[in-house]
Amino acid sequence: MRFDSAARFAAVALMWGSSYFWIKIVFGGLNSAQFSFFRILVGAVAMLGILALGRQRLPRGAGVWARLVLIAFLANALPVLLVELVDDAVGADADMVSVFNASVPLCVVLLCLAARRADRVPARVAAGLVVGFAGVLVLYAPWGAEWLSAGAAVNAAAAVAYAWSMLLMEKLMGAEEGGGRAMTPLVLATTQAVIGVGWAGINMPNGGFDSTPHFSASIIGALLVLGILNTGLVYMCFAWLIREEGAAKASGVLYAVPVVLTLGMVLLEDYVLGTREILGMAVIVAGLILTRLPQRTAPAGRTRSADRATSAAKSPAAVR
Repeated sequence: MRFDSAARFAAVALMWGSSYFWIKIVFGGLNSAQFSFFRILVGAVAMLGILALGRQRLPRGAGVWARLVLIAFLANALPVLLVELVDDAVGADADMVSVFNASVPLCVVLLCLAARRADRVPARVAAGLVVGFAGVLVLYAPWGAEWLSAGAAVNAAAAVAYAWSMLLMEKLMGAEEGGGRAMTPLVLATTQAVIGVGWAGINMPNGGFDSTPHFSASIIGALLVLGILNTGLVYMCFAWLIREEGAAKASGVLYAVPVVLTLGMVLLEDYVLGTREILGMAVIVAGLILTRLPQRTAPAGRTRSADRATSAAKSPAAVR
């Protein structure tokens, strides 16, 4: 694993895994609708400023914006909408919700298989994701959860939607000759923040005006961290991972999130780890190592032969 890729992976895992602690601070003065709006607004303003400094521009064309809106809808708006439509989704078991959140990498693999694009998921990566998910099951042990419930169905649908959004991100950042738009991670992250302001604004009447927001120094600081880092720069790092490694391998970072969260609870909340939790985190780490081991390079002659065979087998209908 290259250092820059490892650094981006670590940044995403650390920031997303520690979000819980920053959100707790923000909820001391804002409700959930207010938090969503101000967080994404801070992120959008910051990313637009970085985009201007980098002398890059927002994309043009209705087609590309339609795809960007679809990504934002799948990753942000749809899960919120489903929770609002299903009464018992909010009361779903927390461990079950965590398991569904961690099932996103497996959903990416299944969507690739459904689209007959198994070549995009190396066997080693798929095996590592399965091992990592087994570790999540051991960590949370959600055996007593109501799996046959509306809440479970909502969380399953949200996991599939998020996985689909990652594949769409991968496509947008792909080469133009392959049907992509060669979009940079900075532009993609900025557009998602801008669109997110719209989604959050639409959701504001759903409780956002029920109370007056209270801003203290700690709340403003937490909002800046969550908006600029979590919503902006770290999301850009996540998009960067998807562009360089593919959606399946990059999605493995979602397994590192519960590990960081659990260790953070030990350090900041005096949480006591049990044997099962230690074993679960160890299995997760083993799965992540498996997914991120350097890939073996085939001999030059063999690679050229394989390339010729692949080119001959492709038909125009197979190219999107």
